[in-house]
Amino acid sequence: MTTDVTPPLRPVAAQQPLLVYLREMWRRRDFATSLPMEEVRARHQDTLLGNLWHITNPLLTVLVYYVIFGVILNSSRGVDNYLLWLTIGVFSYNLTSKTVLSGAQAITSNEGLIRAVQFPRALLPVSVTFSHIITFWFELGMLAALSIVMGLYPNPRWLAIPVVLLIHTGFNLGAAMIVARLNDGFRDVAQIVPFLFRLGIYASGVMFPLDKIADRIHGPMLLLVELNPFAAYLTLYRWSFLGLPLTGHQLAVAIGWSVFALVWGFRFFRRAELRYGRG
Repeated sequence: MTTDVTPPLRPVAAQQPLLVYLREMWRRRDFATSLPMEEVRARHQDTLLGNLWHITNPLLTVLVYYVIFGVILNSSRGVDNYLLWLTIGVFSYNLTSKTVLSGAQAITSNEGLIRAVQFPRALLPVSVTFSHIITFWFELGMLAALSIVMGLYPNPRWLAIPVVLLIHTGFNLGAAMIVARLNDGFRDVAQIVPFLFRLGIYASGVMFPLDKIADRIHGPMLLLVELNPFAAYLTLYRWSFLGLPLTGHQLAVAIGWSVFALVWGFRFFRRAELRYGRG
């Protein structure tokens, strides 16, 4: 007499094991790379300057901040190479803000695709993150050119820029996954996030050094400023281009936030994956 042993049944909608999910993401990696490149090429194709706007937009922002903070408010006092210092701050902060804002729409703007095609949904925030990294490389080229014009010739610290970008990207991707899930459940999140970034720019050292306000704040507020991930990433880029001091505390804050955001953001995003596209 033979006994027929069958494997236990598994619900069709059950979540895949982590390793299987990651292998599926890797197998479909072309989706996360080819689509963003097409979007980057098409983003400004109907404008007169075309893809030059990828550089023109942030440069115009730098110009406005330079006039207001560097000239009118004299925030450039005591800051060497203030124009480059400011440009680094604007470019790197904008990378995070644009990535997270796009991440907030990663699920809600692709509901039709989600319903029609089966694929790891985490590829959607990965895709928008990769899209903004592409344009950021143009901005890094502009920073390198500006550094040379200002007499700051290439130095060994430039070799660390890809590592700095990798650390920065870990945080951006994790944050994009978090807001993608939140906005899928609460559509007001996409309206709140831009306000938070407009507020956060003043506590991140983008337009003026944080030490100018450090003596005016105390207690929890000072701790928030010291643990600000955006300030830590700006410090890493400024260390690479300008050779400004970088402490072990700042490096630990940058890496810590990157790892935490990526790991927790990925888990947070995956927990609701089976609900995406059903709203």
